[in-house]
Amino acid sequence: MDIIKLPGVELARLIKSGETSAAEVLEATLSRIKEVDQHLNAFVNLDVSGARTQARLADQMVADNAAEDLPALHGVPFTVKDLLDTAGVRSTYGSRAFAAYIPDTDAVGVARMRQAGAILVGKTTTPEFAVKVTTDSLLCGITRNPWNTRLTSGGSSGGAAVAVATGMGTLAVSTDGGGSARIPAAVCGVLGLKPTLGAIPHETWPFHFGNNSTVSINSRTVPDLAAMLNAMSGAHPSDPLSRRLRRPVEIAKDPELKLKGKRLLMIPSMGGNTVDQEMLESVEAMLSLLASSGMNIEVASSDPIKFDSSIFSNLLTTNLAARVRSMTQQQQALLDPGLHQLLEGCDYHSDGVQLQQQAMERSRLYDRVETIFSEFDFIVTPTVTARPPPADSDGVQRVNIGGEMLPLSRWWIHLAQANMTGHPAISIPCGFIGESLPTGLNVMAGWDSEQELLDLAALIAVLKPWMDRWPEFNV
Repeated sequence: MDIIKLPGVELARLIKSGETSAAEVLEATLSRIKEVDQHLNAFVNLDVSGARTQARLADQMVADNAAEDLPALHGVPFTVKDLLDTAGVRSTYGSRAFAAYIPDTDAVGVARMRQAGAILVGKTTTPEFAVKVTTDSLLCGITRNPWNTRLTSGGSSGGAAVAVATGMGTLAVSTDGGGSARIPAAVCGVLGLKPTLGAIPHETWPFHFGNNSTVSINSRTVPDLAAMLNAMSGAHPSDPLSRRLRRPVEIAKDPELKLKGKRLLMIPSMGGNTVDQEMLESVEAMLSLLASSGMNIEVASSDPIKFDSSIFSNLLTTNLAARVRSMTQQQQALLDPGLHQLLEGCDYHSDGVQLQQQAMERSRLYDRVETIFSEFDFIVTPTVTARPPPADSDGVQRVNIGGEMLPLSRWWIHLAQANMTGHPAISIPCGFIGESLPTGLNVMAGWDSEQELLDLAALIAVLKPWMDRWPEFNV
């Protein structure tokens, strides 16, 4: 039994039945981290002592209780992106300004994972305040792609996806403010779910009423994703967008039957982004498999949503400017030089009326997406438009699309549409480029339609399984 390759829900079953122990699972995970992370750099810090204490307690609970009385993820290791607070464990937000910060309380999603029996192993890497789609920072250095360490892991949840992809923790709590869980999921060959805005409370994000970020999930398998979503979602007074009724998700016994006749709209050029041919071929091959399983596929000749990515860029930048300007001068001095332009007295200024006009356009964008969902069940695109760029870069990073070196935004910015409208979205592994680099299918569905996204992921897992293929990274 290779513990590091087992799904979290299977590990929980084995622990609760006494076939293995939480301590054994934890030690196998820590051993894997020691072996692998020196080459990939997915962790900011580990909580080895705390995890071992929790594993001992979990095993004692098995001895004292019937298996059915134990929580769903009992004894299973999990990781948390270092953008979310963890009680008693250093939480840096990827910034030297918070290198010594240790919160007193967990973020709600983290606390709920613990309540579900999972054991926190450590914090995974993020760029400073999740501001980039590559995972590197002055605090932690570069996080590398396990399929090719010369390439980026994607971001901003790069550490989370790398940990899941390599067996350094089967369950990863991440975030997604503009594709941050889905980009690294696609390039690392795992699942990345951005739930509906507010589905999982996100009180760590300071903009309750102008939010674009969600607590998200990276995992290798659909059952793990479902178990984590059920554990973390639900109303909480700290997040006003969470305060609505939600139904638990389930694993479909026959996803092909459930999805038969469902309508799917493929938009190859969403947000004006063109797709490199080798990436497009991988996605089109998956759509052909879905069509053969009984789904109705339509390909848009243009972008019917007309997503203007500038509204996302301006929201992201002004939110970040507000955050860094609230810091002390000592904290500001430790920021990456690239963030200094956001401070008072520098070049960046924003007009309040323009911001409100863009808020109106965000609402109109939501209306246009809802119009499409009145006709279709899913909207799909390639998760990223080309191979990932190099991990090491001394200048402005670019991406190769059709032989042309284009700005990095052309690789991913279309994903931010779901963050602007609040709709749930998922990146699902859908094949490989040249049998060496994973590709991902980005799928959006209606508000609170995570069940349908999981059904589609489960069907794709049958049509083109990815769970048994692991990266053999070059070092």
